[in-house]
Amino acid sequence: MAKLRKPIAVEAENGEAGQSEITIEPSDIVGGVQLADVAGITEAAAAPPAENTAKNAETETEVSGGKDTPPEPDKAAEEEKQPEAADIHDMPKLPSKQKRSKAAKERRTKTPREPVTKNDRGGMRAVIIAICAILVIAGFSLWVIYDNNQLEKNFYQVKSSKVADNIRIVSIADLHNKEFGDDNERLVYEISKLSPDIIALVGDMIMEQQPDNYESTLSLCKQLEEIAPVYFSLGNHEIDAMLFGGSNIYKDAKKQGIKILNNEVEQIEIKGTPIDVIGLTQNPVEFEEYGREFFENALAADDNFKLLLTHYPEMYLGVLDDYEVDLALAGHAHGGQVRLPWIGGMYAADQGFFPELCDGYWEIENNKLVITRGLGKSGWCPRINNTPEITVVDLSWY
Repeated sequence: MAKLRKPIAVEAENGEAGQSEITIEPSDIVGGVQLADVAGITEAAAAPPAENTAKNAETETEVSGGKDTPPEPDKAAEEEKQPEAADIHDMPKLPSKQKRSKAAKERRTKTPREPVTKNDRGGMRAVIIAICAILVIAGFSLWVIYDNNQLEKNFYQVKSSKVADNIRIVSIADLHNKEFGDDNERLVYEISKLSPDIIALVGDMIMEQQPDNYESTLSLCKQLEEIAPVYFSLGNHEIDAMLFGGSNIYKDAKKQGIKILNNEVEQIEIKGTPIDVIGLTQNPVEFEEYGREFFENALAADDNFKLLLTHYPEMYLGVLDDYEVDLALAGHAHGGQVRLPWIGGMYAADQGFFPELCDGYWEIENNKLVITRGLGKSGWCPRINNTPEITVVDLSWY
């Protein structure tokens, strides 16, 4: 930077005034104030009064021989013309880091964020769990509805020396007025694809609470008759509907030529094999009083293949065990209604929890028993993991 030179007035020891110069270095600026300014202030303080100045001027004129000297330049004007150094205190100041941090803290303090408490976390967790539970229940319900409207086929092979050729029997039960398609067209179609020789309906095709609602059952029988001979043995819902509800299902079925059996026997020959179809409608409690005589007479009538249609599998829990039946078909247990993996049925009417006889093939003494899981339901509980079943039994001599 350039050095600044500034004349200042000084007073000699003899009292005469004079001029001198001082050099101002850039380092002579202290706190934004030039030392020159300080010198100016000193000059003003050291200047003699105006009267002394006039006298001095006259004396200078006399000494110089009366010649006029050029006037002294106006120092104040010159100083005004010189640009003043910018005062750093007049510049806008940026807030310090400490002040900025304090301001940010104050802003956060004005809009405080409430802390998340344990209760809040617990509430959020409960909401998430509730939403997940609802989704799981909804998905499970949709699956149950879907599964209850499917049809599953299960096949069993039964050997008998009384059979001359292969004979296929289709068994269904416990429809309870349910329909698979319009007028059970899906059910009829699936059975027709199996090409059965005999179709057995082993009870509970209607609901006892609706004693007059049986038209769909009779229509189903008529459609199935076009595929193979149909034998309809009554179950507890048909019996109760007739006894306590005045249902005419038995009479109307007979009028339409449907082979409906209520403690009755029908004889038929299939592929050279004579078969006695026995419809036993009594439950285990009533068998001794109302069914034993009829059943024993049917068995002793001839040596034909004995096909027993009994709604109750519980008949083989101590009632019919000592008889000899070539093949018995039953239903009633609904497969245990709710089927647990690796365990089986959970509950069946007349057997209670974890029923022994609720589905599948059984050999009990000299009897062969096949239990169908059925097609519908009669109570509030849906069929769970229990797809409606069409049971297929293939008879052969080998």
